[in-house]
Amino acid sequence: MGAVIPNKAACRSAMLKSIADLEARMARNIEALVREVDEHIKSLTPVHTGQAVRNYIWTTGAPSTTVFEAIDNGPPGPTNSMSLGQEPRRDVNETAAAQSLESLNFANPFTTIYLTNNSPDIVGLELGRLPFPGRSRSPRGMFGLVNTYVQAKIAAKGIMS
Repeated sequence: MGAVIPNKAACRSAMLKSIADLEARMARNIEALVREVDEHIKSLTPVHTGQAVRNYIWTTGAPSTTVFEAIDNGPPGPTNSMSLGQEPRRDVNETAAAQSLESLNFANPFTTIYLTNNSPDIVGLELGRLPFPGRSRSPRGMFGLVNTYVQAKIAAKGIMS
């Protein structure tokens, strides 16, 4: 003997709406998390020429393999004596990199999103070796710190909060 569901069409419609609402909520949360990652990783990245922040590229489908040259908007200045965020070449190169973030479509929360950085100096910056060991303005790197932050945030609040 089976159960009888009165008004199956209404029940199915309500279930599909619930699933769509859940996917939309997940997509909004993923977009917020991606934007937070973007902001944090760039803020931790030292800028001299601007190439490292210029090469934070967001894609779907496959990681970026492109290396972008820094946008030269004048002398870099004495960046080793500047606080992170005060470098003259930061804004123009961050803005150029942000185009890749703005091109993402977050509608499908199951799409794989990649953040790549193919700058020749990114490994040295991540390892705290640039401009030379003991003199890095970001000695603990960027990726590892942001990954730890994101993992802790997800563990504490989940992806759906």
